[in-house]
Amino acid sequence: MGLAFLCGGLVSAAGFSIGWRHQAQRDTAARTALAAATARTRGLEERVTALRASLGRQQAAATTATTAEHAVVVAAAKVAAEATASSGTAGSVSSGAGSLTASAGRIASELKTLDSYLTTTPAGQLDPGYISSQAAYLAQQLTRLQTDAGNLGDSVTSFEAAVRKLSRDAGGLKRR
Repeated sequence: MGLAFLCGGLVSAAGFSIGWRHQAQRDTAARTALAAATARTRGLEERVTALRASLGRQQAAATTATTAEHAVVVAAAKVAAEATASSGTAGSVSSGAGSLTASAGRIASELKTLDSYLTTTPAGQLDPGYISSQAAYLAQQLTRLQTDAGNLGDSVTSFEAAVRKLSRDAGGLKRR
């Protein structure tokens, strides 16, 4: 009976030892798998963090680009408005130049007529009333010519200012 008890104890110890070894191997395999899964999870978390940071930078860059695009659109609209204003001023300059040319042509014609009258008519036959009316007409035309020239000068100054402003804004738009 002692031998059977001893034999039973040995079998029991052997069974326990085999079970213990099997459990230890399973525990080691589970720990190894857990360590690998933990390392993989950390790697994925680092990748997610890096992707979130990259996404944040890309969103900031997109916001900056949108803001810059908006500024360019506003500047382009301003340049277009100034170009339209310059075009109107250019029309005024052109119209004033035409008026000035017409006035100068009339004065030149009248002066030629008066000169011809004065050089071809004998001194005793000159009509003081005609000469006086021609001188008054020429004085009136000269006054009108001076007024037109002043208006044209103002238009040219305005046009030059508009062109400078347009060039400055277009240069700013080009840099963007």
